Amino acid sequence: MAYCNALRHVHPLEKGSFAASLLFLSLLLKNPASSILVFALMSMVLLIGAKIPLFYYLKLLLFPFFFLLVSILVILFSVTPIDLKVLDVLTQVEIGNWRIYISSGKAERVSELFLSAMAGISCMYFFILTTPIQQMIWLLQKIRLPSLFIELFVIIYRFIFVLMNNMNEVRIAQTSRLGYRGMKRSFSSLAQLITSIFIKSLKTAQDVQRAIDSRGNNGDFHEVEVQQSYNKRNWLGIGCFVIIVSIVTFVF
Repeated sequence: MAYCNALRHVHPLEKGSFAASLLFLSLLLKNPASSILVFALMSMVLLIGAKIPLFYYLKLLLFPFFFLLVSILVILFSVTPIDLKVLDVLTQVEIGNWRIYISSGKAERVSELFLSAMAGISCMYFFILTTPIQQMIWLLQKIRLPSLFIELFVIIYRFIFVLMNNMNEVRIAQTSRLGYRGMKRSFSSLAQLITSIFIKSLKTAQDVQRAIDSRGNNGDFHEVEVQQSYNKRNWLGIGCFVIIVSIVTFVF
């Protein structure tokens, strides 16, 4: 998706500055209104500006959404003995000698945390889905990150797709043999899937390392150059978005 979106030819520094500035604001301010605005703006830019398919974007949001949902549920609920008086109770359920309740203060903090996290995720998705790996490497080199960090980033980035491709191939093969028909068979196929992915990914990593060593790699990345040029309207738009989010924070 990073290589076929409508913003792939925009300069990586402009996209990185846009994502980083709104990410910094959403994490620093932790204001529900500004977080909702950042999420909405980033989603609009991805869907309308970058032409990312809506279903694809929603599918990507499901992974962090469920992870955050499980995390905030642990924070949201509190358990105390039923004879202990608790103030600021929003709702509660009594089970035996215990009270499970949600306080209004925790509900407010959890909502701020959830909205701030979703705003940050939308900023990260904007940068990932609109920036090819060559532009990412260029940007990391320009901000003077260590070569080891860039190398690890590229390897992890590459093996995410290798892992997903291996998982898809094995799952298709299992499904064609009715490997997920019934609960018992599904658990068995899932265990075999995890084992197969681990073995294939390890073999792929070894093959890649042998290929790198055979070419005399010394651990350094060659300097990457980009062909895109800066656009004044993009910088003006970034400034306007930052000002709008800041104004919404102070108003609400």
